Amino acid sequence: MKNGVVSNDDGFTLFEVIVATAIMAVSLVMVMQLFSAGLRSARASCDYTRAVVHARDKMEELSYTLKGASGEFEDGFSWETAVEDYRTSEDKEYSLLKLVVKIYWPDVQQKQKAHELVSLKMNEVKKNQ
Repeated sequence: MKNGVVSNDDGFTLFEVIVATAIMAVSLVMVMQLFSAGLRSARASCDYTRAVVHARDKMEELSYTLKGASGEFEDGFSWETAVEDYRTSEDKEYSLLKLVVKIYWPDVQQKQKAHELVSLKMNEVKKNQ
């Protein structure tokens, strides 16, 4: 209202409100997609971190026992270990063993994920006396 006269410029038109609502809806959908992608990435990162920790623990255990086995952790991750001959020294006093630890887990989409840790260990060859 200007100088006592009613003006048509005092509000928004229906078209302006619809356009603003559409822009806000598209923006909200994009923000929600980014948020859910961030959550998926955080979950995948957490799973890989747990797999690496489990693999390191099993590798430590395997380096003492030197026996392959398999099993499952309480958190749904499963594991397999293997010990293979890698190389024997020329003087046959020492041999290298290949230690393999594989960790498996299902991801959010129920696809099987895996992490493998490989190490070598020097082992003294027992001589027959």
